[in-house]
Amino acid sequence: MTLLTDLALAGAVLLVVAGVRHLARGDRTLRGHGLLPPWMIRVAVLADPLIGLAAITAWLAGDQTVTRYAWLAAATWHAALAAYLTVLLRERGRVPCGCLDTTTLVSPLKIAITVAFFAATAAASPLHPPPDLLTRLLHLPLAAFAALLTTVATKTAALTGTPRPRNR
Repeated sequence: MTLLTDLALAGAVLLVVAGVRHLARGDRTLRGHGLLPPWMIRVAVLADPLIGLAAITAWLAGDQTVTRYAWLAAATWHAALAAYLTVLLRERGRVPCGCLDTTTLVSPLKIAITVAFFAATAAASPLHPPPDLLTRLLHLPLAAFAALLTTVATKTAALTGTPRPRNR
């Protein structure tokens, strides 16, 4: 249960971070994909941080019913993101996804991680949050660390998986 909820929280943390970064730098990368209409891009840029914050706030509040609905919304959003990344990879190839930065490329690994966040969040949604606030608060640094690990793993895989030209 702990690992599952921490992975679900990590997905929510990444939604907040990605959403704040989108808001800070605009939606240029998403518009550059050419797959979504402008109004849908604006909705997506706002939905990322709001859904992530709702999931984290519901978890911290400790109300199981509110947490269930907030996490189901986050799971749905992760599923939509995985679908978007899959279509983007198929239609545009390995282009920057714009999730956390403007350089990380869409890859099957990035899609798999998003699907893992979807699965963890959906599976954790019926679980009861721990009864005491301190325990719930202690899960946040663990979730942030898990989010950092997935980000570093994605970046490392992108750097090591790219073929380099040979000097002859």
